[in-house]
Amino acid sequence: PVRYLTGILKWWRLWPRKESVSRPDWTNWQGYTLHVPFTWLFVVLLWVEAIRSRDIQHTADVLLICLTTTALGAKMINNWKYAHVAQGILSEWSTYELFELRSNQEVDMWRFEHRRFSRVFIFYCLCSAGVIPFIVIQPLFDIPNQLPFWMWTPFDWHQPVLFWYPFIYQAITIPVTCICNITMDGVNWYMMLHLSLCLRMLGQRLTKLQHDDKDLRQKFLELVQLHQKLKQQALGIETFISKSTFTQILVSSLIICFTIYSMQMSPVLQDLPGFAGMMNYLLAMVMQIMLPTIYGNAVIDSANMLTDSMYNSDWPDMNSRMRRLVLIFMVYLNRPMTLKAGGFFHMGLPLFTKTMNQAYSLLA
Repeated sequence: PVRYLTGILKWWRLWPRKESVSRPDWTNWQGYTLHVPFTWLFVVLLWVEAIRSRDIQHTADVLLICLTTTALGAKMINNWKYAHVAQGILSEWSTYELFELRSNQEVDMWRFEHRRFSRVFIFYCLCSAGVIPFIVIQPLFDIPNQLPFWMWTPFDWHQPVLFWYPFIYQAITIPVTCICNITMDGVNWYMMLHLSLCLRMLGQRLTKLQHDDKDLRQKFLELVQLHQKLKQQALGIETFISKSTFTQILVSSLIICFTIYSMQMSPVLQDLPGFAGMMNYLLAMVMQIMLPTIYGNAVIDSANMLTDSMYNSDWPDMNSRMRRLVLIFMVYLNRPMTLKAGGFFHMGLPLFTKTMNQAYSLLA
């Protein structure tokens, strides 16, 4: 599934155009041309409006989208800087012999998890993109006309003639930012999912080791080599997702808080489309912090199960030299494998509960 996502990112100049790239390309003038007049200018105009605001409800209405687009800007910079690292890992997964699927059980596991990931991602896309019709079409029927999102303009957009300039600008910018945001999120989640699947595959192969296997020692050392490769890839994935996920964690509690506050302050029956759009937006923001913690937790669980998988192999009937190697490897497997966001937060389900608790505390 990630090939579709990277194809979209390549079109938006947020992913390396070449398969083998060893360094970031800061001469990406096409990417700057696409995103500076839309994403970055939009972020600046939103922050100016938030700073100039004198009303708490108005400030909350501006900040709930302002913080989201700011996090998107951080993700763009992160992709421009570290996408080549993720591209190298994807190439290893698709070309290295160690990662070839060797049994029907492994094939079925991959198909099932890929199918489930596709369904989850489609649901996330529907929640995120479902906001756009509500916030773009509804203002056209308001009297007087209102912009989908409050932002600062150097002219008075309340005038009927000047209203259409910022409206058309937002009608173009909002879908662009939405597509880029959900696609970059999807790539981050898939990298963690695929790493957890590789660890599960390693566990299955360790369990199948038999004392009467031909070239038992060679097979065992090959699996040790696979584990070493996965640990190196985990460091690369952490480098790729760390800063963008850390930024998302920092702003998620504020976004969720301001979204619920805005929903409380607006009359539901008088603005049903707006309320439905805010509900979609709230659900998308919750998923944006919940899904990376779920896939990060899957990496932790899959790595922790390797010791049990090694123990469930046919090690008691192996010779003394092999039993010694198995013991050394099992001791080494006790070192936890986790992904961190910003070097502070472990990517796991406890992080999601902490973020939601913080959002509730701010709201209260």
